[in-house]
Amino acid sequence: MKNSTEEIRDIFYSGSHSFRGDLEPIKDIVLLIDKGYLLLTKVLIGTKGKHSSLLHNYKHLPDKYDAAGGSSEHIVLKILSKEYMEKECGCKNVTFEESFHGYYPDVLDKEKLIITECGHTQNPEKILQYFLQGNITKCIQVPYPDPEDQNVYGFAFTASGTLIPFLEFSNKEKSKDIKRMICDKK
Repeated sequence: MKNSTEEIRDIFYSGSHSFRGDLEPIKDIVLLIDKGYLLLTKVLIGTKGKHSSLLHNYKHLPDKYDAAGGSSEHIVLKILSKEYMEKECGCKNVTFEESFHGYYPDVLDKEKLIITECGHTQNPEKILQYFLQGNITKCIQVPYPDPEDQNVYGFAFTASGTLIPFLEFSNKEKSKDIKRMICDKK
């Protein structure tokens, strides 16, 4: 998989949502991938047939799965992601919309090691915060599938051993730059 800015952007801004955000966090993520701080793998979340079946039976899904929050498409992606995390990642006690360091990830395992965000993600930089603030081993972004897709794919971001020290250093440098700018204006 190529890691161009447009391809990474499309992982976070999918479906009927066009990109209206800040491109800098996307460029930062691309740089982290290109330099090996962040690893990216495309994973099969489910089939389009299962996706369509869940959408067709949507009326009963929020109560059955306790997956309220978002459109029918969004809830279906959360359900498929939960099933993927249980079957493929071996997660137990997977929950929806549970508080985690000031955010409410769409899907989170109780051990707080794997997070999944679904559909259009307004703030792609939060995946870096997930790694920085917790013991997250994997953050999966599941975009809305294109109509012609046969499957629903996710993109699993995993941290290399150097990601956290790099992010901590980067945050300190940004803080120093901000302080310098404020002091220079006085």
